[in-house]
Amino acid sequence: MIQPAHLRDGALAGAPERARGVSLPHDAGPAGAGMNAPEGFSVDAVTTLAGLDALESDWRALEEAHGRDIHFFQGFGWCHAWAHTCLDERRESLCILTMRQGGRLVVLWPLMVARRGPLRILRWLSDPYSQYGDVLTSLEGEALHAALEEACGFLMRTVRSDLVRLRHVRDDANIADFLKRRFRKAAQDDGAPWLDLSRFAGEEAYERRYSKTQRRRRKRIRKALEQDVGKLDFALLEDKGARGQAIGRVLAEKRAWLAAKGLYSRPLSNPALADFLKALPAGPGGGLVISQMTAAGRGVSWEIGFRCKGRHYGYITAHEQDLTHRSPGRLHMDLSQRQALKDGMKVFDLLVPVAPHKKSWSSDVMPVHDYYRPLSLAGRVFGEGYLRIGRPLLRGAYKKAPPALRRALGLGRFGGGQEQEQA
Repeated sequence: MIQPAHLRDGALAGAPERARGVSLPHDAGPAGAGMNAPEGFSVDAVTTLAGLDALESDWRALEEAHGRDIHFFQGFGWCHAWAHTCLDERRESLCILTMRQGGRLVVLWPLMVARRGPLRILRWLSDPYSQYGDVLTSLEGEALHAALEEACGFLMRTVRSDLVRLRHVRDDANIADFLKRRFRKAAQDDGAPWLDLSRFAGEEAYERRYSKTQRRRRKRIRKALEQDVGKLDFALLEDKGARGQAIGRVLAEKRAWLAAKGLYSRPLSNPALADFLKALPAGPGGGLVISQMTAAGRGVSWEIGFRCKGRHYGYITAHEQDLTHRSPGRLHMDLSQRQALKDGMKVFDLLVPVAPHKKSWSSDVMPVHDYYRPLSLAGRVFGEGYLRIGRPLLRGAYKKAPPALRRALGLGRFGGGQEQEQA
């Protein structure tokens, strides 16, 4: 298993020996000048696992009071589990910015320094495992903008980095307006399809969203599956051991599917992924949820999902590859959305990237963008040459190439880092 990292290579210049980083009082530099930053404002960088662990109480308090349903990937449970299982000490260092006013945590910006060849890139903590990037904060408007200006100034003065690259920022993210003003947008935009479950009074109302043709198709899928493998059953797995077994099966089936398609996913290629998912807090009201469709006691399809404040995230879906022609994934999605509705969820989030099969299960799409900010000449070359020109071309070639060619040339590595949804 890949072991987590502590501060290395002087990632936080000037304070490599400090577990909690360097405090910077509000008047210590020009970054927030003229922005009316809050009085008593200070910036701190958490650079070790011990520092992350020590933040738990303040982090959870900010998350509970001011986090929204879109902030699961900025939650302490997610970040703590990922850092303790997947952080690669050869390539990544923690850089979690905390901003306080009068000692109270008001902004938490979870970042890490990732080394890619000669480059040092500031990214969202857990990217590309996380699906949305944002800050947790109790501030709004210009006060938040001033705080983020201060934080950026702190990063530029104290962290050795060539580029800040922030992927998958929703248009309704806390940090979105600031990034639009101060960062550059990468060349390709994306979206996150989602279904508004709050518009359905119950399962009967949900059923009416389908046309007669769609209802008949779903019945045919179920009938054909039951003829092949036996009577179907669907349930959320509550036993920890059963969840662990399902995680192993999902990852095996998903990796086989990716290999057959010539696709690549960095998270799914990591042998520590199973340990990470098992380390997440679980529960149908919030945290990790795993659904399984069985036939005569045999698992045939699964979904690894998460729940946060009324939002269900569909993270990884998989099914037995021998049953692909029977479309078990289509039936599983229907049952998963119905279960989320029964459990009181208000939103079913299919996450990035946007795709036609996802839009068919959704009522709207949230625009999602990638942003970057060069901090050195090398970072400028990477940003302008790769993020704005090279990467879009490679992604276009990846999408058009047949699976055999993708496998032969390794084009899957340029497809965005994550292909988590089976068509």
